[in-house]
Amino acid sequence: MAKTDVSDPKALRAAVDKYLGEFLGDLICALQLWYHGLGGQGVPTSAEMAAMESALGAASGWKDVGVVRYEIYGAQHSYKRA
Repeated sequence: MAKTDVSDPKALRAAVDKYLGEFLGDLICALQLWYHGLGGQGVPTSAEMAAMESALGAASGWKDVGVVRYEIYGAQHSYKRA
């Protein structure tokens, strides 16, 4: 999987919509999206996290549920399938 340029809002939104359309779970955070949906490696910058959270917040059929603790990612701002 090629890494998506999160600084390009249009490309990011398309990648997020594509990933969420294939995603089987009901709960997601930006780090999970970074590693599994966008091909990210290492730790995303604050700007990259903000861009991903903005895209997740704008995704149709998903709602902001605040902070959720994940076994792998720790406490993360999360979005749940509506």
